[in-house]
Amino acid sequence: MMIKLLKIATPVLLMTIFVSMPAAAQTRDHLSEQEADLVRLNQEIDKRIEVFIKAADRRLLVLANPGATQKEKEEEVWGPLPEGSYLELLTDYRKILLEAEEKLDDLLNRDSRNKELDKAIKKFKEAAMRHIPQLKALAPKLKDKREQRALDEAIAEAELVTQASGN
Repeated sequence: MMIKLLKIATPVLLMTIFVSMPAAAQTRDHLSEQEADLVRLNQEIDKRIEVFIKAADRRLLVLANPGATQKEKEEEVWGPLPEGSYLELLTDYRKILLEAEEKLDDLLNRDSRNKELDKAIKKFKEAAMRHIPQLKALAPKLKDKREQRALDEAIAEAELVTQASGN
């Protein structure tokens, strides 16, 4: 009797697990749809880096001022301010820096003589230098170990940008 019950229950249990997996496996996008569209629209590397910087700035604004608002015109272009927990927004911030670094590396490998590359690297480095104190100021707000680790990783990534960009 028990074996028959297991034979019936096992496929149902497995089906439930597999059906629910895609929902659990979905990951959060680090850029909003509007921000991702702006990245795609701006093909020049310096303009593209400006989009990444603005996206990172928006996460820092929300992290520092959870009730922050933006002008209507800015919302039309950039979309609503990002939402999420400290952990989510810090992770988004780090992923934005990583994606920007990847775009710079790709161009450097394809066309190291691109006139806009130096300008983009300079802008990126300046933004990261501006972000580091803002990130460090968040430390007292974070109580959870995962949030603190995400903050440490975000700071480390910003510091890496300032070091790597200087070379």
